[in-house]
Amino acid sequence: MEETGIKRDRHFGRSFLKITAMLSMLCDHIAFVLIPAAGYPSLYYIMRAVGRIAFPLFCFMLVEGFIYTHNREKYIIRLTIFAVISEIPFDLSAGGSVLCWDRQNVMWTLLIGFIVMYIIDKPGEAYIARILAIFGGGAAAYFIRTDYSAFGVFIIVVLYICRYNRKAGMVIMGILILLQNSIEIYAILSIPIILNYSPDKNNVHLPKYFFYVFYPAHLLVLYIIRCYTGYI
Repeated sequence: MEETGIKRDRHFGRSFLKITAMLSMLCDHIAFVLIPAAGYPSLYYIMRAVGRIAFPLFCFMLVEGFIYTHNREKYIIRLTIFAVISEIPFDLSAGGSVLCWDRQNVMWTLLIGFIVMYIIDKPGEAYIARILAIFGGGAAAYFIRTDYSAFGVFIIVVLYICRYNRKAGMVIMGILILLQNSIEIYAILSIPIILNYSPDKNNVHLPKYFFYVFYPAHLLVLYIIRCYTGYI
């Protein structure tokens, strides 16, 4: 067969990763909020497994955002605002109450991870201070019970430290994933997507705050659907 001379671009852009992460997260949350695990165990498990792809992608894009943003302080403020906004929809969908202190939404995990990167990126920062920031961030996520807890913060830190060696970052992240419970191992499926990411490829333009709004909005919609269908 003759070569056509046309090279296929197999790289994924920023928008592809964001859309993939959001669809994966939506699949996960539909199962979590609307599908009874006891009544439909196979469907529930498959959808939750697909949902595991989302978090590593969001962590990776957070690191990309940290690297390329022109104002990290505004980024922190934005994450804080939407973490607060998302808490009530998250608590309603997860526990059925307006405020639940047992578990906090994933935006808090991303916020803590961003702050840890902010600290360890400071020029001249002592190594001991950086180590304390990393484990302090993990402890904060653990004690306030954020979604993905310390594991989530450590994933963000690994992706940041290995930002110039993506393959090494994927190996370490893969090890951390495999140390989690059985359902979390499906997060390993995010690795090929991240390895084929190119910052120069971005075919679809998404509104700046699309993900930030999508997160609390879809949780609230799912909660309303659950109320009207009678599944609580």
